[in-house]
Amino acid sequence: MRILLINSPFSGGYYKLGSSMPPLGLAYIASVLRQGGHSVKMVDMNVSTKRLPSRLGDFDLVGISSDTPRHNISIQIAKKVKEQKIPVIMGGPHVTFMEEEALKSGAVDYVVRGEGEYSMLNLVAHLSSGDDVKDVTGISYLKSGDIIRNPSRQLIADLDALPLPARELLPMNKYTVKLDGRRATSVITSRGCPFNCSFCSSSELFGLKWRAREPEAIVDEVEEVKKRYGIDSILFMDDNFTLNPDRTIRICEQMNHRALNIRWWCFSRVDTIAKHEDMVQSMADAGVREVFVGVENPNQEVLDSYKKGITADISYRAIQILRKYKIRSMAGFIIGELNETMEMIKDTIKFAIKLNPDIAQFSILTPYPGTRLFESVKGNLLTRDWAFYDGLHAVINITRTKPKDLEKLAKEAYLKFYLRLSRLIRFLSNPMRSIPLFRGLLRLD
Repeated sequence: MRILLINSPFSGGYYKLGSSMPPLGLAYIASVLRQGGHSVKMVDMNVSTKRLPSRLGDFDLVGISSDTPRHNISIQIAKKVKEQKIPVIMGGPHVTFMEEEALKSGAVDYVVRGEGEYSMLNLVAHLSSGDDVKDVTGISYLKSGDIIRNPSRQLIADLDALPLPARELLPMNKYTVKLDGRRATSVITSRGCPFNCSFCSSSELFGLKWRAREPEAIVDEVEEVKKRYGIDSILFMDDNFTLNPDRTIRICEQMNHRALNIRWWCFSRVDTIAKHEDMVQSMADAGVREVFVGVENPNQEVLDSYKKGITADISYRAIQILRKYKIRSMAGFIIGELNETMEMIKDTIKFAIKLNPDIAQFSILTPYPGTRLFESVKGNLLTRDWAFYDGLHAVINITRTKPKDLEKLAKEAYLKFYLRLSRLIRFLSNPMRSIPLFRGLLRLD
């Protein structure tokens, strides 16, 4: 079949900070579909065009990927495709947990839930042959007005068995993300998360079991990306790149052995950093420049409500260790927990300033579908306009802080953290790195 895969556009929230990366989820699906003998074209509407291809009739079906804040625009795109009488398949985290909403819009024929590569391939095979889709696992659809939810598909055990994502179908030269002034791109080395934080859907989407690729295969991909696209900075986008410290050290050893001269970034946890200084040293030796850690909050009751399994003291220790090895720390903070007062939020801002990571990100607690948080507050939402679910808008009616006060405090957090003398000196010493951040913050409304 001739298949068009679309990555929906999004210009809100943190996308305003000016960085864009390839949609690797779609690129993996494209690779698997091509391996199955299908013709695939990809359109990333964030970088290549804001319009749909003029000749939609050239395709037998269209697949659209979407997350929660892009769901509205994804449905609009689906409706335009349906005007051409072309079947629409939608996937991504939002419709995995909210398939009824998409299917009853009249714009979506099938929803692929969760890990989509082989469910999509199987669905396309059935549609191509005209077979009944009742045996296709991992999909949902309408039949006589009723939602049919086929059994979930078993998660992929061996991620290295997947073909590499089809980056060649994307305009790689148009992605703007950089690390230390170098062009960067994303790589995924694992799926799943055993921690199951209340505000995160990853454990529901990809499972509680952490499934990891082998170090040799990971570094093979990094080497391929560098040779093919001239990219020498990598963003490892796993939910927790360092979950297995021994594997992390082996990846670092592989990078050093091949002398790739790669600079890189990853997600980690403060407790992993604090407990495994030997791993951090290996990371520094292998070119890591920046690590994102979820600090979230200094209040232990709040941390426990998120099921984070950390303490403020561990966060201090982690930032100290990263600083010791000259690795920049990027710390995430969340305000607006269900019982937080304005004073508690101001304490979080003070805590961030005292902790003093190199970069701070402040988000308003957002209940994404698929999370335990969403299930607990879905009767108390201020809006179901998903465009506001970007971490910058208050969407829960919490008891002790007004929504407008939350949004004001989120902006205040950025201003108080970055408009300090020490930060202004850093800004003047490295304006090219800081200008995009300040430009983006001024536009966050």
